[in-house]
Amino acid sequence: MSRRRLLFCVALAIAAHLTHHEVSAFSSPSPSTRLPSSSFKAVVSTTKRTSSSPHSTALLRAAAAAPNDIVPSLISASNNWGNVAVLSFTASFAQLLGKKTLVGKLLGAPVTAMAIAFILSSVGFIPSTTSFSSSTSSSSSTEWMTILPPGGSQASTFLQGTSLTLATPLLLLGTSLRGKALQQCGSLLGSFSIASVGTLLGAMIAFSIKAIPQALLTCVPNKDGFKIAAALLAKNIGGGINYMAVCACLNASPESVAAGLCVDNVMALVYFPLVSLLASKYKDVDDNDDDGSIERGEVNKDEEEQEEAMSANNTDELSPIESLSHAFTLAAVLTAAGQFMNSKLHHLAANPTLNLSLPLTTLMTVIFSTFYPPNKFLSPTSSSPSKNNINNTKSNSIARAGETLGTSLLYLFFATAGAPGWRLKESIQQSFPSIASFLIIMYGMHGATLWLVKKFIEVTKIQYWKKVIAPQRLLAASSAAIGGPATAAALAQSHQWDSLLTPSLLVGNVGYAVATFIGLLFYGAASKSLV
Repeated sequence: MSRRRLLFCVALAIAAHLTHHEVSAFSSPSPSTRLPSSSFKAVVSTTKRTSSSPHSTALLRAAAAAPNDIVPSLISASNNWGNVAVLSFTASFAQLLGKKTLVGKLLGAPVTAMAIAFILSSVGFIPSTTSFSSSTSSSSSTEWMTILPPGGSQASTFLQGTSLTLATPLLLLGTSLRGKALQQCGSLLGSFSIASVGTLLGAMIAFSIKAIPQALLTCVPNKDGFKIAAALLAKNIGGGINYMAVCACLNASPESVAAGLCVDNVMALVYFPLVSLLASKYKDVDDNDDDGSIERGEVNKDEEEQEEAMSANNTDELSPIESLSHAFTLAAVLTAAGQFMNSKLHHLAANPTLNLSLPLTTLMTVIFSTFYPPNKFLSPTSSSPSKNNINNTKSNSIARAGETLGTSLLYLFFATAGAPGWRLKESIQQSFPSIASFLIIMYGMHGATLWLVKKFIEVTKIQYWKKVIAPQRLLAASSAAIGGPATAAALAQSHQWDSLLTPSLLVGNVGYAVATFIGLLFYGAASKSLV
């Protein structure tokens, strides 16, 4: 187990370049922007010529700390499609390992993808004979080439930024807060609210201890401690997308991002097995204990009626090709709109370096999914009247296609996160204690809040809140907050909590929708009160 944890920490260290770079298309790079693999100095000089953003400055700082001797690689940094092919294969292979192997199940497919890419860019596999000559003699020695170029490539950087940018709106297309969507969350929405408040209280209590914010400011690289704390708060209410959105918005450095992810995933190694162990003690919620204000039987009838109505209109159903095309179109349009609004806000904002592209894209996607009329062109929702004349609105094939495409992009994102390989070891070691202290308090208060609220409601005997504090719902809500909707749904499915499967996905999407803004508000409040 200790070796696996070591591999896990090392794999997470490569997340230094997670989506903080402004990138350009790599399909036909110009001579001024091509990254040669033979000279590390050329990489630095090329980066200086092509970008002057804060992200590029952080790249140069990381590059300056790199070793002088660059290990040769089978696929050069300038071989764009070779890098794309290997990283895509890594993303797919990691999903297989995540299902079939013990280590893959322990780390999870995303972290497995990061670990594989890290190994491919750090460890030599293929012998290469290189001759060295001097004024008096010549000799030859065998070097070992890596598969991927150490330090990453232009292609991996492009894929990294593009995958996260498009995955954000794609995964949020099904986040409709209209009609029966929130009602179907039922009592689990109350449980999720308690879990989210517990996370927020944990962050506030941690910052009330003066030693912790001071340590974050002094130990986290580039004084990004408050930024990483806000991003971790967002991650443990929503998910990894919210973490990256906050980091990108606040221009956190790659070193800091890597440290935050590393420590948080170490904490998750303790958290998720504990939740699974506790969940194994309980069966599904009782059929008489409905999961919301609507009786479960009524919900099932409405769903059957809706399926019948939809099957009666099969001619209006979109083909898989149409659904994928429409989902990609929506993601591209919403991303472009977010980028445009961010460029206009830069002229008005007091802090012009603040990058609000992803938060704005998130907001517009949620608004679009909620208020755009169902059954219209490009609408991610469909509705059909039931026998009681109530419109049932639910996600349609466009939203499902967006979830599929967005999830596949996230796996690709994690694979590209492993591409740099060898960087930023010292920064993570320096940041680990301060970030770990913050997370221990936040995780501890999260669990304590769930336990205290449960005990309080048991004493007061409030009928509605008894459903909210059911152990199954509290555990599913906690998993949705800490790990996201997919993790919560996996917990419900693995323990056969069928009644909580759909609500777990819905409340997780609610977390996606609000967590980024909670993290940014926390950062603003913390910065004003402590700096």
